[in-house]
Amino acid sequence: MDVRLPKRWVRRVLILAPFLIVVAYFRYRNESDSSPNPRPRDPITERDATAFLIPRRIEPGHVETIRDHVSRTVIGSDPDRLLRIDGASTASLCLDQGRDPPEIVWYVEIPSAVVGEWDDPESRVGDAFPVEHERIGPTVEPVDRDLLVHAANPSRPRSIVPDERGPVDPTAPAAVRRVEVELVRMRLESGLPERLADRFARVSRRVAAGEVDLGPVETWSLDMLEAEAMFTESVFLERRLSGYELVQYMEASEMRRVYDVYDDSWNPVARLSAVVLDLGLDDPSCILDYPLESDFEAIAHVVHPNRPRRVGERRAEEKEDRSGD
Repeated sequence: MDVRLPKRWVRRVLILAPFLIVVAYFRYRNESDSSPNPRPRDPITERDATAFLIPRRIEPGHVETIRDHVSRTVIGSDPDRLLRIDGASTASLCLDQGRDPPEIVWYVEIPSAVVGEWDDPESRVGDAFPVEHERIGPTVEPVDRDLLVHAANPSRPRSIVPDERGPVDPTAPAAVRRVEVELVRMRLESGLPERLADRFARVSRRVAAGEVDLGPVETWSLDMLEAEAMFTESVFLERRLSGYELVQYMEASEMRRVYDVYDDSWNPVARLSAVVLDLGLDDPSCILDYPLESDFEAIAHVVHPNRPRRVGERRAEEKEDRSGD
């Protein structure tokens, strides 16, 4: 495959990226130096937790049947259904009507310490798919999926609805819900963007294994999470027969705030990511413009009341539980 660098990439990357990084760094450093006392750090990243996207095919013409089924069996009946695999801490169900046939997708976050004890994590999670219905079946298209980024806000809530465990209906009015969930698909241009995505995936695996420390990049990323009030964020790379796609999961207090902060921030991670996405995506507006126009629709979301927010919290809570027995 020809992966030569297009001329427009050479010009735009060489001119724009270094300039924006330098400007953003100094602008952001000045903002940080004038900020109040630093917040406690020890964030959860892909070293400490992992996330899965598990799709299931819906028979054509039965999307509303499955939507009603989820409303009865998950939202209105069994709060633990989305968390019924060991260690699950954050989970969502989304309908994907951009596929043919349509799909229902389960997002679930699990601590790495739990996943590390499994021989085949993908199959283990797939077998625990929380929705059973005769109109749902396994997907046919082969997909090679990598988790590129995973991050949790150290201050993320452990309850979505005040004084309740959940789950919530993300389609409810804003006055009712206390969280917004989005799942967004981004198609990469062929050639160089795909090769860069493969390289990013290799680096991410080394980060997850503890072999690479990204240093200030992780600090800047955490600053963005906290400023945006983004609770949980994951980015997946999917290699399909039709090409490469990125799928981003976002759990936030308010998506409008996420975009306002992202657009106004001089955080180097925000400014560099905007350049990279603009250059590498087939349609950058699918993720850079608000409101989002996504093929996905979140129909259920739940969090564990003791979901970890910082490294080691899960272990500390388990130790406390054992001491109280």
